Parts: sequence; C-alpha cells; structure tokens
Amino acid sequence: MDKNKTKIKICGIKNVKIIEKIIKLKIDFLGLNFIEESRRYIEKNSALEIVRTIKKNSKINIVGLFQDHTISYVNKSSQEYNLDYVQLCGNEDLKYIQELDIKVIKVIHIKSQDSVKEVKKKINDYLLICEYIILDTYSKKASGGTGKSFDWNEYSSLFSKKVFVAGGLNPDNVSEVVKTYAPWGIDVSSGVETNGEKDIYKIENFINRSN
Repeated sequence: MDKNKTKIKICGIKNVKIIEKIIKLKIDFLGLNFIEESRRYIEKNSALEIVRTIKKNSKINIVGLFQDHTISYVNKSSQEYNLDYVQLCGNEDLKYIQELDIKVIKVIHIKSQDSVKEVKKKINDYLLICEYIILDTYSKKASGGTGKSFDWNEYSSLFSKKVFVAGGLNPDNVSEVVKTYAPWGIDVSSGVETNGEKDIYKIENFINRSN
C-alpha cells in the first residue's frame, strides 16, 4: 500500500463476474460479508472463488465481515476463507477481540448524540488491540451499507491514521470529502451500487476521484 494515498476499501462484493476487473483497480481492502441477515451476504462457493482469484492475482487485503458471531466461528471462517482481516460490525468487546486469531478491523457506529470525546475514547481503546477502525453511521436497521452519513465536519478531528470513514460516500462526493478532510482511509458499499448490485463503473469512478 502506498503510505501517502488515501486507503480504499470496497465492501460487500459478492459478484464473482466482476472480480477480474476488481483486481486491476487500486483497491487496498475488499470486504466479503458473512453476516447472514445482510442483503450483501456472500455464499460459500462465491467467497472461495473470489478469494482464490484475489490471492493469485493481486495484493488486495481480504476482509471478512462478521457481527456478534461466536469466536470459534470467526476463527474457523478466517482460516477457511484465508482472510487477511476480520471486520467486526456488532457489539464485540475487547475481551472478545483478544480471543481471535486474526487481525481485526472494528466498526464504531456514530449516533448523533455521541460526543467527539466519547468516540475518541472508543477509537483509542480499540486500537490497543485492533489494526484499524471504521467510523460509520448508526442505524437501527443495519450495521452498515445504509448510504447515510454522519456529520463529517463534527468528527473530522478523529479521521487520523488507521481510521476509515464510511457512510454515505459515493463517486459524486468522495473527491470533496478527501480534499476537505483528508481521511486516512475511506470505505464504501452502497455508494458504488446500482439496483442493489456492485457497479464496476461506479467503483472505478469512486477510486479515480479518491486521489
């Protein structure tokens, strides 16, 4: 990964057909969703095929998304799918994370009433044992991929190294977000979809406008 450019994570890939194009793009992290309730949940055979293709042809880091699964299931899945990281999207605490056998990216969901101080403490606590943090918008309906943004301006002081900004990013606004707030990393899912499916042209535009 280029140390100076904004890190890019594309989340919720499940279409095997676009992987050949994906691996040619300047993506740092790619997320596979193993959360059964999510509409972006990926079937086992598709996940294995995507992982094989990526591992063989690129250096993209593969991230598996989990939410309040058992520790044993996450550890087993990490090995089975040859993941580089797991992304924890639920209520997993520090004790839970310490039991995992793989590097962790922890999602922190921001509610409108959360103070910057409160969120900063969560970031610092998790970074003691996690590799990265994702700041995303809180939603009762889903743990991510809602397309809704939190107040970037209010929390911009937290967009430091090892922190991804997620929620509401798309090809139309990503250039301005990067220019204005200079986040270390950005994470997108619904913002590069058309009719609920990943759109390779939107992904390309998103990446091109990110740096």
